Amino acid sequence: MMKTFTSINNLDHSQHNQENTDKVEVQDAMFYESIKSQLDMLKRDPSEESIAKILAYSRIK
Repeated sequence: MMKTFTSINNLDHSQHNQENTDKVEVQDAMFYESIKSQLDMLKRDPSEESIAKILAYSRIK
């Protein structure tokens, strides 16, 4: 019979997971920076009339 095993010394999951987390955070930051200007274009200040209509609708329900 053949015995097999995995050396515990070769398994360093904590370091591997930390590296992946760092890469993901950098990628997230880069993605956000790439769409930041487009998100800013979506941001609007609603008019008083729009706010009044929303509030009136919410009171009906």
